[in-house]
Amino acid sequence: MKRALLPFLFFFCCCSLQAQDVIQHQRGDDLKQYLLDSIKFVCPKFQSGYVVFVDGGASRAPLNISTIEQRVYFINPDGETQILSNEDQVKRVSILNRTFLKSRYGYVELLKVVGEAGIGAVRRVSFLETEKKGAFGSTSQTTAVTTVNSVFEDGVMYTLSVDQNTPFIYKVIPYLLKNDKVLISNKKNLQKCFPEKKSAIEEYLGQHSVDFENIEDMLALFKTLTEQ
Repeated sequence: MKRALLPFLFFFCCCSLQAQDVIQHQRGDDLKQYLLDSIKFVCPKFQSGYVVFVDGGASRAPLNISTIEQRVYFINPDGETQILSNEDQVKRVSILNRTFLKSRYGYVELLKVVGEAGIGAVRRVSFLETEKKGAFGSTSQTTAVTTVNSVFEDGVMYTLSVDQNTPFIYKVIPYLLKNDKVLISNKKNLQKCFPEKKSAIEEYLGQHSVDFENIEDMLALFKTLTEQ
């Protein structure tokens, strides 16, 4: 990586690093409407930014990135919010002073880069299996619940609303970087990023309980290795 050191940029978006919650909704609803913008997007609001494409071209607009779809949204000159159509051609995205690399794991925000090594994070929302409401509004997890979509009354069909609960998880997932290549956060890849510090890695892991999927643990470890 050609960057010597990027400022430490990490926004918690008013929520925890990993949080599970439940959306109460009717069947067929767009679940995104029930999420705060600070959860369904990486930024609390659309901000001035630009997209750099693999062919070297760039495009500027108010931007944001979906934590659900891992896609770029922009506001066009008419004030309409749209999804970037040529997503497969994106190389990186800059929103204000935050940089995101496009990867197969999602948009990885660069948090800190020292020399050839770096650490970043993907903010992701995942929806889990929906629970149907059982009798008297309770949820049923062990017995089947028959869903009635409509009824006839006096020759007229009425559509019924079906209440459902859908759990979702918001995660901040750490990733390692080596010369702008995004790597899964684990011991093997950490050693790839710091081949000259294998003994220091072993010493740190022997003294600390490190969860490679926890961004706070990984930031602390990265800080230690880069300040030695």
